Amino acid sequence: MTEHLGALPERTLSSSATVMTGPELTHRIWRTPTHALILGQTADNGPYGYLTHLQLSCTPLGCGPDLPSADDEDGLVDWINAHIDW
Repeated sequence: MTEHLGALPERTLSSSATVMTGPELTHRIWRTPTHALILGQTADNGPYGYLTHLQLSCTPLGCGPDLPSADDEDGLVDWINAHIDW
């Protein structure tokens, strides 16, 4: 994503701070003028419940609030969950 968009992620957040289970991975957030792109771990809703899945979410920025400040980890977790949960 970094190479394609020509910019580093705007925010990164360890998955240990989110509601996802499994090994600790990193959520990365890029924003374009119109969309939020989030690459990170997603919940396993299958019968096993322990598999690790990565998901790339592309959400119009008009679908949620602005990105919280870098020091608001709880707000960032809520923002990620609002943008990746379909």
